[in-house]
Amino acid sequence: MKKLALALLMIMIATISCSLPKLKKVDPPADPTATAVPTATEEVKIPTMPMPTNTPDLQPPVAADPIFSEDFTTDDGSWNLGAWPDNAGEDEISAGQYIMKVYKSSYMVWSAAFDVGTSDVIMEVDARRQSGPEENGQGFICRYNDSDNFYYLYIGNDGWYSIDKYEDDNHENLASDWAPEGVIDLYNNKLTAYCHGNELTLLANGFELATVIDDAHSMGKVGLYARTYDEANVEIAFDNFRVFDAGSYFGGSSVLGPDDPTFETEAIFSDDFEEDYGNWVLGDFENDKAEIEYGWMTLSIKKDYWVIWDVTDQLDLENVAVEAFFANENDITSNQQGFVCRYQDDDNYYIISFGNNGYLRFGARKNGEWNYFIDEYSSDSLINADFNFAQATCIGNELSLYIDGELVAQAYDPDNSFLSGDVGFITGTFEEPNVVISLDDFAVYALD
Repeated sequence: MKKLALALLMIMIATISCSLPKLKKVDPPADPTATAVPTATEEVKIPTMPMPTNTPDLQPPVAADPIFSEDFTTDDGSWNLGAWPDNAGEDEISAGQYIMKVYKSSYMVWSAAFDVGTSDVIMEVDARRQSGPEENGQGFICRYNDSDNFYYLYIGNDGWYSIDKYEDDNHENLASDWAPEGVIDLYNNKLTAYCHGNELTLLANGFELATVIDDAHSMGKVGLYARTYDEANVEIAFDNFRVFDAGSYFGGSSVLGPDDPTFETEAIFSDDFEEDYGNWVLGDFENDKAEIEYGWMTLSIKKDYWVIWDVTDQLDLENVAVEAFFANENDITSNQQGFVCRYQDDDNYYIISFGNNGYLRFGARKNGEWNYFIDEYSSDSLINADFNFAQATCIGNELSLYIDGELVAQAYDPDNSFLSGDVGFITGTFEEPNVVISLDDFAVYALD
């Protein structure tokens, strides 16, 4: 069992240290009895519809200019450099990197803390294990007020991650676990952290590891972080450290709930399915069927591992909110249902989807290949097995899902893959065929 031993805290420019309690990392619980949805490549039925007449430029957009950035090409005097007291380690800027070396075991340190003018920040950095044990820590601090009050978010090259806080010199772990296999690399990782409002989120290589809610610290500075566990002598190199204002990064607030006045305005597109208005591809096909009856759009998927989708063929939107009622007609909870946004063509779009068993899939279909940002069971019980009112938003590079007015999950596309596009819905099967999903009162709201 790996020890989470926090033996000493020190700010790099200070000479005072203090002993901290030892904590043990608890092994993750056994896998749940539910079987994870297989990740086999799905076959798809592509709706027969023309390409959008206005295909947006697929170059990744620039969400916002950073309010703080450092590529470590030169030493401008703002970073801590040199040896630490008691030969505990040292820092240097070398070969365009900020290198933090920890010579002692069970020791954690952080860089100089920078005031960037806002406490709602998004931080990014490229982190590399230059040498030393895989069991280490590397990441960020935020909301730093003093050495007794701050948050820190980090990963280890062994696959462990953690979000923690100190409040009045008392440590509390807010979230920690092993990342799914393959998410965290043994050497190189692109790390992202969100400290926005009362939400703290940690991502590795574009995969969201954890989001927690905590109100202890509402303001403070930012910086970089490294640590050892039982084995000493780790060397972590950081590069391309960038800090963004969270509001500017997402083009406004990154959290848009269903109670927002946006959902009270007139929809720019809606369908109550009382009759066929010519908006969708209907018919009885070999592997699926789409029909409008009794005031609902009913989608029957006859084949296992099969996904179908449809879009309005009328919209080209950047920031968008969409909603609909979803009903499970065949009691198979291992299914997929939800929304499509930023649709370019049949090989390029975002999905925000859920199953009646609570399984979530958020991701991008890019050049015909799937890249999932979330591909796991929901940690709460908000999703009903039979009937759900679902709402979703695509804002900047953020994808969010709400069920009955409650936020279920958010994910972020680190590549900002799509600028804008059409909007629609998606349904599908996993290991069980003959899923039947009906939806009603589909509505789209522009957020620009």
